[in-house]
Amino acid sequence: MLDDEIGYKNLYKNKNLKELEKFASVIREYLSNFIQKKNGHIGSNLGVVELTIAFFVFFNIDDSMILFDTGHQSHVFKLLVNGYKKFETLKDKNGLSNFQEFKESDLDWISSGHSSTALAYAVGYGIINVKKNIVVTIGDAAFFTSYSHGALLNLGKSKSKVIIFLNDNEESIGTETPRLNSIDSYCKSLGINYIFCENGNNFTNIFDCLNKVETIKNHVLIHFKTKKALGYTGNKPLIFNHSVEEVKNKSYTVAISEEITNYFTNDDYLLSASMLKPSNFHHLKEKFYNNVIDMGINEETIVLTANAISNTNKKVFVSIYSTFLQRCVDQLIHDVARNNNPVGFLIDRGGLSYSGGVSHHGIYDISIASNIQNSVICNPYDENDVKQLTKLLYENTNKVFFLRYENKELPISKQIKKIKIGEWDYLIYNKNNKKVLMAYGNILKDFKDYILKNNLNINLVNARFIKPFDIKILEQNRYNNIYVYEEVYETGSLYEKIIAYFKNKENIYNFNLKSNNVMHGSMKELLKEARLDIDYIFNFILKEG
Repeated sequence: MLDDEIGYKNLYKNKNLKELEKFASVIREYLSNFIQKKNGHIGSNLGVVELTIAFFVFFNIDDSMILFDTGHQSHVFKLLVNGYKKFETLKDKNGLSNFQEFKESDLDWISSGHSSTALAYAVGYGIINVKKNIVVTIGDAAFFTSYSHGALLNLGKSKSKVIIFLNDNEESIGTETPRLNSIDSYCKSLGINYIFCENGNNFTNIFDCLNKVETIKNHVLIHFKTKKALGYTGNKPLIFNHSVEEVKNKSYTVAISEEITNYFTNDDYLLSASMLKPSNFHHLKEKFYNNVIDMGINEETIVLTANAISNTNKKVFVSIYSTFLQRCVDQLIHDVARNNNPVGFLIDRGGLSYSGGVSHHGIYDISIASNIQNSVICNPYDENDVKQLTKLLYENTNKVFFLRYENKELPISKQIKKIKIGEWDYLIYNKNNKKVLMAYGNILKDFKDYILKNNLNINLVNARFIKPFDIKILEQNRYNNIYVYEEVYETGSLYEKIIAYFKNKENIYNFNLKSNNVMHGSMKELLKEARLDIDYIFNFILKEG
């Protein structure tokens, strides 16, 4: 049982191995039980229990800091720093974040959810010499990236001593992520001392390495071999040894990957940033090993590579999470769009990431894609949409094509209907209705059920194409009240496009996100706070006009 009084302050210089091993075991059991209630990332956290404890044993926090590259590894730190009572609020609204945030404690020196950023933070703090020692805990997948490489090239500018804990479990969430043959030689070429630790889950081995570090004045990397998900005792299965997730009957993610598989040939290519498994394309790789390529967490490099492949008139698709699309804006605009190469983007995890929070919401993809003139942006509602939009994506030869989708359960279609680019459909229509609600994606099912159940005089449009949009349906509603719902940031949204089209039409109302600071919480809490919950939507519509 965890005692809230047992935290990082009691660990400094405590090298009693039996006590520490027992403490590590208690933490693992607690985290295993905790994740049964909250779901989420657990594998990497269980792999760094000893490393996190060892930091507080060896380093005085008055002159040292620790940065965790992505929050996947920071939960032991959060537990020790905040105590288990506060840790119980993890992912709750106004509770601790699943990732690291500056505001959570005086020991939090990084605010980041995307990977491969911690080393650059270390360089920045080191230039200012904020602390004597800066420890960076980074996983093997995040280490072998362009972001990390750029920071390592500049590590010599740091006045602080940077100690890198390379958490190498050889089990990144990817399939075959890029690796260096000799990390030792790489470090030496950069002027960084290298220490190897065969067992990063053994306190004796860890302490031997840290004792060596104390004798070195230079920056140093300790290459810890660790075991991901070590000591997991939960009843719920781990997905890819990484996380515990809600089980869905059939998600958009699974359905779209299956449709792509139906069309894919030996002349086609699909590139991924370590997300082949979560986006369900690992099965495609089994069939087309040389054509489905995991390029590691190097999103900007992937887009450049895809652009080159497309330039040879080959079909190429980029599988990427919505939140990670932000990382490749320059390559998307400067290389793909400027040259009008028909790269296909499969944008997974669109919409709010309720437990992931501010760093993982997929709410900017439409804003980004809308800047590209010759592009198609679409979002499926049901099974028919998935089939037809995937077909249009595959057959596309002259536009940048963005197919975005949510990681939610897919509504099954009762009919099969061909769809043209830019075509919308009415899900509910009565020529006498003077109000029309337009939306795209999974929320349409809830809207349809609510309207029919309450017998409301509201038409409902499946606006599956954000760009180009359906001018015919817009003109049919020129004199009606139009309400546009989107779980995305307002800039560049469908709402803004409709406003621009009508120019002087006043009775157009929007429901979307207007803040860059949407935090974490339950689906119900976040939607209500953003005024995107169904009760607010229909109360507003019924009051207007």
